[in-house]
Amino acid sequence: MSTIRIRPTLDVAREGNDPSYFQARAPEDQLRAEPSRRTPVRFTSEGLTLAGHLYRPPDVTPDTITPGIVMAGPLSSVKEQTVPHYAERLAEAGYTVLTFDPRTFGESEGMPRWHQDPNMIIQDITNAVTWMRTRGDVNSEKIGLLGVCMGGGYAVSAAARDKRVKAVASVGGGYDVGGSFQRFMGVEGFAAYCRRVNALVEKQTLTGEVQYIPTIAHGLSAEVPVAMMPGDEAYSYYDRTARDDAPTWSSQVTAASLELLFAYNAVVHAPLVAPTPMLIVHGTKDLTLPPELARATYDAAIGPKELVWIETHNHVELYDQRPYVSEVCGHLVRWLGTQL
Repeated sequence: MSTIRIRPTLDVAREGNDPSYFQARAPEDQLRAEPSRRTPVRFTSEGLTLAGHLYRPPDVTPDTITPGIVMAGPLSSVKEQTVPHYAERLAEAGYTVLTFDPRTFGESEGMPRWHQDPNMIIQDITNAVTWMRTRGDVNSEKIGLLGVCMGGGYAVSAAARDKRVKAVASVGGGYDVGGSFQRFMGVEGFAAYCRRVNALVEKQTLTGEVQYIPTIAHGLSAEVPVAMMPGDEAYSYYDRTARDDAPTWSSQVTAASLELLFAYNAVVHAPLVAPTPMLIVHGTKDLTLPPELARATYDAAIGPKELVWIETHNHVELYDQRPYVSEVCGHLVRWLGTQL
């Protein structure tokens, strides 16, 4: 029996991230989606039309009824990034899976464009559940949620208030973004960073002109004083997948998005998920979303729960690389099989 060791994230951060793990080392281990596996769909959320992809199990008839899963993806991502690799594998296991662009992102409606509001995305998830429940090929009493990265935190929050959901799983989840930034920047450094964001939001209020910031950056500098995801790891993933798979992904987001993200906290929602079963899956090394916060979310939950650690070198290995996605999906299929 192997032992998994979780080291304090701040200790690990001093060693940095090895860029050679930002992509799979062997080309065959770099996952690519199969567009033929998905069908474009549309549904509404608070009067807005959202664009989605539906994945059905192979070789089923149109009237075959299966359990359903609504998926939410990483911060700023669109439905062509990360979630296809999970949706394809879960469809193969017998589930009908819905992925979608949250409002203001990708092909979905909503203004201002590229505005990340956690509460709105959580509402989009619950409206996606409603849409799935209307389908004749989905068992309306067997619908679960699955989120990756920020989608994992949003899935937990959605399950806390939507008891139609029968199970929720979070992979590499973002549970406390402000806490993560403060952990790495320090109290004063984080406060100074927030003031830069506050100034941009104030300018937007006074001028009426939406203020945008880079979605990704190699780091913070005089030229780029504010970015949603400043770091080479995120830059590597989003720059690559935007070029290869996701032309609707945006390289900018509203500055106001950061104010909302910094105040978002799924840890406090975890107890409210009960009695819905919850699965937390997280990497042992994650300098983007610290493992300590995954543990805190698990500890806060009071209903049926399970925590699974995947031995990783970084955060994005859980997005689109073998063997990590395959290992996670093995746990998801096992666990969802007992819940749905």
